[in-house]
Amino acid sequence: MRVLKGFGLLTTIFVMLFTTAFADDAKIEEMQKQIQILTEEMEKLKLGAVAEPKYEGFMGLGPAASKVYSIGKGFSIGGYGEVVYQNYRHSSKKDLADAYRFVLYGGYKFNDWIIMNTELEFEHAGFDAIDDKKSETYVEFSYLDFLLSKSFNVRTGLLLVPIGFINEYHEPTVYHGALRPEVETNIIPTTWRDIGVMAHGELGPVKYDAALLNGLRADKFSQSTWIRGGRQQGSKVNADAWALVARVNYELIEGLRLGGTYYFGAADEKKGGEQDSSTHKEADVKLWEIHAQYQFKGLHLRGLYASGSLDGNSALESTSGLGKDVEGWYVETAYDIMPHIKPTSNMSLTPFVRYEEYDTNKEIFTGSKNPIYDRNVITAGLGFKPHPNVVVKADYQWKDTASSLQEGKGTNLDENKIDQFNIGMGFIF
Repeated sequence: MRVLKGFGLLTTIFVMLFTTAFADDAKIEEMQKQIQILTEEMEKLKLGAVAEPKYEGFMGLGPAASKVYSIGKGFSIGGYGEVVYQNYRHSSKKDLADAYRFVLYGGYKFNDWIIMNTELEFEHAGFDAIDDKKSETYVEFSYLDFLLSKSFNVRTGLLLVPIGFINEYHEPTVYHGALRPEVETNIIPTTWRDIGVMAHGELGPVKYDAALLNGLRADKFSQSTWIRGGRQQGSKVNADAWALVARVNYELIEGLRLGGTYYFGAADEKKGGEQDSSTHKEADVKLWEIHAQYQFKGLHLRGLYASGSLDGNSALESTSGLGKDVEGWYVETAYDIMPHIKPTSNMSLTPFVRYEEYDTNKEIFTGSKNPIYDRNVITAGLGFKPHPNVVVKADYQWKDTASSLQEGKGTNLDENKIDQFNIGMGFIF
């Protein structure tokens, strides 16, 4: 097939050269341009080259998740994977190795303005643990995007909530460290997806997202991870509870991005379709964050602050230890030193350090505040990319809490004080 295509291109070039002898100057110039294009195609065929797809994020989505936006028409496939090893620096806790995630993106571009995009995720090799075989296979998102103009577009279906850095932009090659930041796990419950409809677009240097989404499950909130357990994940959603979220990002100067998100929503109890109860838990959830990021050559600086609160009925507020107010923040710096080692390489070698503080028990409804949930983490490590789409990471985490308990696990021990060493590998395609 390649030989036939090459023969056809060669024949076309010959015909165009023959015709040039009888053409005027304008036609000759146009034919010369076409001959140049065809010659380049011949070179690609001769070398067996295939056009490399673009790996660029689109409106918050990661590079691999955005592949369908860069194709002409039809079907697109992409994905990512990551495997991690966690070495706990205390004998009370067993080390862990995990095929953490494997993701397939399937997209279809119907035309220039209608796109379908879906993420199918297999966590922990597809099941939770070898003893119970509980399925860990999810549809992370699945939506239709109607690209109406640069300034206004509509996305509807199962959506990633537009909040923070990591919730949408979480492929392993685009963040530092083997593990995601804890603030964007336990305060902002990454990965967070809901069913709804979202408007998004660009107005000059401003990018915006505004969405109406389903709310949360109030009966699944907890002391340690706050609202994280209340994510409904698109499965038999309780649609009596709804939420609004709005995010704005502003590029102040090239490389400097400032932004923030405000989320306000209701939380209810039970799955959709189940019988209602007069004693079930209800809540209003408020969560907001501000963030800043600066990139210049190999330098990468990032910071985020998040704060949240609950206002519930008597059934919710009687939950002992549940956080009425929570907050967290982190700062991170990284620098790619590879240009100083091998300037012409497309590889990268990036040391980084991140400092986090967060408290899911800052203020509680009832009971006593638990200082083990007032946590701080220092993470320092190195990421190596032998190819822009492949990364190997290693880091060490120093962990502490406000409690006076010893590190470890069990009676009078604080598991959140155990330091750990992490190794991870990841890829996108």
